[in-house]
Amino acid sequence: MRLLGLDIGTTTICGLLLDASAGRILDVVTEPNASRLPGAHPDESLQDPEMILSAATGLLGALTGAARPVAGIGVTGQMHGILYLDATGHPDSPLYTWQDGRGERELADGRTYAAYLSAELGSPVSTGFGFVTHFWNLRNGEVPGTADVFCTAADFVAMRLAGASRPAMDPGNAASIGCFAPEALRFRLDAAARLGVADSLFPPVVLNYPSLGTGPGGAPVFAALGDNQASFLGAVADRSGSVHVNIGTGSQLSAYVQSFVPIPGLDLRPFPWGGYLCVGAGLCGGRAYALLHEFFDRTVRLFTGGAEGASYGVMNAIDREILPPRPGLVVDTRFQGTRSEPSLRGSITNLSPENFTPEHLIVGLREGMAAELLASYDRLPPEVRDRTNALVGSGNGIRLNPGLRKAFERTFGMPMRIPAHGEEAAFGAALLAGVAAGVLPDLRAAGALIRYEPR
Repeated sequence: MRLLGLDIGTTTICGLLLDASAGRILDVVTEPNASRLPGAHPDESLQDPEMILSAATGLLGALTGAARPVAGIGVTGQMHGILYLDATGHPDSPLYTWQDGRGERELADGRTYAAYLSAELGSPVSTGFGFVTHFWNLRNGEVPGTADVFCTAADFVAMRLAGASRPAMDPGNAASIGCFAPEALRFRLDAAARLGVADSLFPPVVLNYPSLGTGPGGAPVFAALGDNQASFLGAVADRSGSVHVNIGTGSQLSAYVQSFVPIPGLDLRPFPWGGYLCVGAGLCGGRAYALLHEFFDRTVRLFTGGAEGASYGVMNAIDREILPPRPGLVVDTRFQGTRSEPSLRGSITNLSPENFTPEHLIVGLREGMAAELLASYDRLPPEVRDRTNALVGSGNGIRLNPGLRKAFERTFGMPMRIPAHGEEAAFGAALLAGVAAGVLPDLRAAGALIRYEPR
């Protein structure tokens, strides 16, 4: 009844061992993702896939052994990015992560690659999406000559752990690449051909999470899923009555729907074993709070000349309840724009002599983070909003900042629940492996294992 989940994050790699009979975490190992590679240009974001695989293999070794057999291994990780593999399943390129910015470079007509492809495909694709990255590489002679297929980092790790030589991609990861029809759960190979992109590089899309082979100890390794879907699986016990808010480097609001109905301004991402997640994403997210900390830190050092800078602890202790009841300033936290409008920038408005204070700026920025995701929530279909009675919060931005949690509760007008366990994506990957292996009968039974912190 032991299940193992791996989360291949952008900044950390995590492994989690779960006792599926009780929903109890037996062990967690996390280490930095130290695979970053230098790029030829500042807008490039590259990582070494073999270093990622080595770290993941090491985590597996630390979590498994003769005394700790597992029934299944689930893998998740950063979405959107791609790497190229040769015919033997070995990397032919670095991993181009979701933060890679070459899609914002311009074509001869002045449009960016991302804008050009969005128009040609008739559906939005953004900088950092694997198809956009691949199209730039294709137009600029950067696709390796021996490239046989591309995939995400999690697909690559799952494939190699299973001893396979060709990746398989679940619909959620495939949708994150772009040039994908989510309603049909397939790549749009006809559209790719019109753009001069060979269909041979697209991996097969698989449903129902088949075993790709066996990993350590003979445990089956299942097809990987995206970290958005994994975090939702690992945090939300009641899919119909909850909306999931995740604050990490970016931010996301996710709600489950059963059928594909396009919603302007929201992504619809395939969910394991049917249905979709309606997702509104903020590019800055938790980084907005980090930027404010950097501002205070620099200010303290500038005026004191000391080595000690600003403290997150002091920032987190500031709460709206301790401020005088006066109009607050308003912070728009879209400092890095949005996927559809990358050129947008944030702002601070409603300044007055009374609220032009560090405390109001801290509170206003938190409320701006919540307001950005509330705008996504307001786009959800009325029937989804009507059935929602709680927020589920995850990510260090929520866990380490009680004031941010309160800001979301005030902004949304509903309570927020926090899973008793951390590492929700790895937990969700383990739950998926449990259902795929037959240890858990279905996703409802998997959700019943989730526990929340007492309020």
